Amino acid sequence: YMKKICLIGSNGFIGKNIYEKLKLNEHLKITRFSSFKNKFEDEVNNLEFDTMIFCAGIHPNIDSNNQKTIFESKKIIRNCRSLFLKSKNIIFFSSYLTLFETSKSIIDENNKYDFYKYENEYGKSKIILEKFFLKFCKYFKKDYLILCPTHVIGPNDPKINPNNKFLLDIEKKKIILFPDVYIPLVDVRNIANFVEKAVFKEKLGKKKIIINDQSIKLSKYIYSIKHKSFYLIIPINRKLILYINKLLNIFNYQILNRRRIKYIELNPFVKKDTLNINFNLDETINDTKRFFKNRKDE
Repeated sequence: YMKKICLIGSNGFIGKNIYEKLKLNEHLKITRFSSFKNKFEDEVNNLEFDTMIFCAGIHPNIDSNNQKTIFESKKIIRNCRSLFLKSKNIIFFSSYLTLFETSKSIIDENNKYDFYKYENEYGKSKIILEKFFLKFCKYFKKDYLILCPTHVIGPNDPKINPNNKFLLDIEKKKIILFPDVYIPLVDVRNIANFVEKAVFKEKLGKKKIIINDQSIKLSKYIYSIKHKSFYLIIPINRKLILYINKLLNIFNYQILNRRRIKYIELNPFVKKDTLNINFNLDETINDTKRFFKNRKDE
C-alpha cells in the first residue's frame, strides 16, 4: 500500500527539504500544493490523502499590519480547506515561538503563549494559523500533530532563511559582540527525517511537540561557526543590554527592536531534544557553509 501525502508549502526551506526526503521513499506518493498560487504543483487524480503536511506561512513581503496578517492567514486556510477535509490526518508546522510564555524562561509544550504583541508578521501568522487549524481539527474530529521547530539551519535552502543568514554573517565577521543567551538549533534534514517516520504512524496523537536538536550557549555556537579562523569575540551581559536599551529609549533611540529585547530578557531555554539525530551541529554548520559557497560559485 502506497501512502498518499499532500504537501503544502514545499517551496519554503522546511517544505523543500521534506519534499526532497519523502520523494525518495517508494512507499509514498507526494503531491505538492501551493497555498500562494492556490493550485497543485503536481499532477493529481485522486484528492483523497492519508496525510497532509502543512508548512505554509504568510510571505515576507507583507507589511507590518496586524489586520493584513490576519487576512492573509485566513486566505491560506480558505485556499486549503477542501484539502484539509480530504486528508485523514494532518501534520501542521508551527513554531516554537508559539510556546513563549513571558513569565517562563523554560520552553515546553505546556506553556501558555502570550508573546503575540512582540512578534513579527511571520510569527503572528503562525499563531493565527495554528488557532484556526486547532478549531478545524476539533470540529471535524481530525487526528493531527503540531510540530514546533526551533531555529532551523542547514543546507538546501532555496533562498536564505534568517537563521542561515545569521550563520553566514557570523562566519564573515572579525569582531563579534553578542548577548549571553541560549540558542536552540535544529537541522532541517533532521526535521525531514522526523516527518518521514511520522507519516507512517497509525495515530498522530493530537499533540504539539517541539523539534530541537540541542540548546547551547550562543558563544558556543559562534565558536563552532568560526572554528579556527581569527576573530575577536565579546560577550555582553544580558542585564547590561537591557539597561542600555532602556536608557536609549529615553531619547527615542533603539539598538534592537522590541522582539529582540524581549527575547534577550526572556533568554528562552528548550529542555527537550529530538531523538535519533542524523546530523550533529558540526556537520550541519559545515554542510551549510559548503552549500552556500557552491551556490555562489555556480
